[in-house]
Amino acid sequence: MTGPTAHPGPGPEDPFPGSPRDQFTRIGGVSRTLMIPLLARHLASSRPDPIITDPAATALLSELGLSHLTADWSFRAVEVGTAVRTKLLDTAVREFAATYPDAAIITLGAGLCTRCIRLADLGVTWVDIDLPHAAALRRTMLPPGPNRTIITDSVLACGWRDTIAGIPGPKLFVLEGLTMYMHEAGIRELITDLTERSPGSELLIETVGPRTDPPARYQYLRDKRTTSTQFTWGVRRHQELCRWHPQLELVRTWYVMDHHSTAWPMLIRALRHLPSVRAKSKIGHFRVARAGRRERDAGTARTR
Repeated sequence: MTGPTAHPGPGPEDPFPGSPRDQFTRIGGVSRTLMIPLLARHLASSRPDPIITDPAATALLSELGLSHLTADWSFRAVEVGTAVRTKLLDTAVREFAATYPDAAIITLGAGLCTRCIRLADLGVTWVDIDLPHAAALRRTMLPPGPNRTIITDSVLACGWRDTIAGIPGPKLFVLEGLTMYMHEAGIRELITDLTERSPGSELLIETVGPRTDPPARYQYLRDKRTTSTQFTWGVRRHQELCRWHPQLELVRTWYVMDHHSTAWPMLIRALRHLPSVRAKSKIGHFRVARAGRRERDAGTARTR
């Protein structure tokens, strides 16, 4: 089954039984922020001129008993930013799949990401990784299938990386709505390890700028389980990540505020050209060079 509404109930082996609503109430901390992009995609899809169309997000929100939620003006920037990044990432995943039809798309901190539903026509393998409570909720609402796997693990752990290493074919790692909640030491170790383990793979990494505060959030999410979550890492330029490993190459950067300019709130329209503001929301497309190629390129550069 590929739809979000036709799912089996938790089996006896499920450590977190109960309905989706029950499971969601157990989620706290950073994992609870999975509601933010879900609500944003639902609201963006409901616009007369939507940037994205994501009926699966609306269906999931209904299953959680939260379809009544709306948002005030302060959430508009979150809604637009989420819609734009979703569209950019969907396009990048499609491009990768067109080049590598047998690819594995690996989403770190997947939450209730519905990309596997929106891009269900692709013949790729989907692998989603998240912490126990979030993974259990995903397993209930977006159950695994022949080409969809859910791994319960921390993105900082090594277990899932050993599993991924055994998957054949090209790999695309997607880090969306994740790195800003990590510390630099953790994200650096993660990216460095993936680079060393997966030559020839590619990464799509969403980042915020340095010293960026979380945006205003819908009042429903402002409770004791989410107020402790703060942005802890950001970077001004994606070239800085390439210094972490000689085989990591930056292909391109998308600045989210450069897209769909008329949809943004007026204040962001006025300030989005400032470098410090523009850097607050961006997606980096990286490629892991194979060691031999990188050495040949370096040798060619020295002979010029």
